[in-house]
Amino acid sequence: MEKLVAFYALIHCQGVSTNTVLKLTTHFQCDIADIPTLSKETLAAQGLSSAQIEQLKADYKIPIQRIMNWLDHDSDCPRQVIYCDDADYPQYLAHLHDRPLLLFVEGNISLLTLPQLAIVGARRATEHGKRYAFDFAKQLASHHWVITSGLAQGIDAQAHRGALAANGATVAVLGHGHEHMYPRHHAHLRQQILSQQGCIISEFFPDQPAQPKNFPRRNRIISGLGAGTLVVEAKRQSGSLITANQAVQENRLVFALPGRIDDENISGCLALIKEGAVLVQEIDDIESEMMEVEKPRHHPIYFSTKNKTEENLSPSNLLDSVGYEITAIENIAAHSSLPLPQVLAQLLEFELSGKVAAVAGGYVKLRSDN
Repeated sequence: MEKLVAFYALIHCQGVSTNTVLKLTTHFQCDIADIPTLSKETLAAQGLSSAQIEQLKADYKIPIQRIMNWLDHDSDCPRQVIYCDDADYPQYLAHLHDRPLLLFVEGNISLLTLPQLAIVGARRATEHGKRYAFDFAKQLASHHWVITSGLAQGIDAQAHRGALAANGATVAVLGHGHEHMYPRHHAHLRQQILSQQGCIISEFFPDQPAQPKNFPRRNRIISGLGAGTLVVEAKRQSGSLITANQAVQENRLVFALPGRIDDENISGCLALIKEGAVLVQEIDDIESEMMEVEKPRHHPIYFSTKNKTEENLSPSNLLDSVGYEITAIENIAAHSSLPLPQVLAQLLEFELSGKVAAVAGGYVKLRSDN
């Protein structure tokens, strides 16, 4: 329990990142769990503020007991915490510069040591995209690749289902704590993953609910657990391309399915291919590349982001950009000077609060009952 208390304190210490933690361990030649036990004077000498030191020294007995209750819960599936300095911490994830300090794991933990391929794509996917995600995941899982995704609707769900259909292995990465479920209607799929010896992981404490800021962090784990990421269907402006960009930044392989040049639903995939992603028509295109990868390596895909100088729109103005009819994400983004990740995060917050709904083709504003 002492180690969990120490890591909990570090994670809740504002302004102390993974890099800061690792620098402190190097400087003091100590274990991560020893940092909160250092004297206030020693910590202050390394630049920590008095507020940060107080956070490290705070009493966290109540939240820690909640975590222990989750770990000790009578369940058919084993539950445990993996710390970033443990021997069984996922190998590829350990290469991330901002890797999670700990992971909460439920199910078959051994999957995290096996070769993984992430499959991601649009939440509002077409039937063709869903079928491709299912079929590719099924074939790859039958060839003993672990299929990793985010348990979201659309491509993610079909990737998990395809792996399960092959009696294969799949890992789901949550954007919230294990005691919550988003989307709620995937609770059955989540249970199916566990019942078929799959694995559910999250870096968020069990009682943490879904929040927009959580999902970009989740995405780096999805792409970070393995050597490659397959993007099945995505528009040019989408969260899937953000995930692909994170994979590139961590020197991982990126694969993309092609399609018609006038199809908006695959415009993001075409952009990835144009930038250097591996064009995929069959699983051999993936396996031939993945088989050569023994460790993360450079892959020549780069993304540029144009900085906009217009004044940022407030959340209320962004909501005004969504109509009661279907409004495409491109049209919403066109009325905003916010970076795309912020637009997507804000829309997700609106969705979680019941102000908008994600539908095929974009978003619709929900009418208030008041």
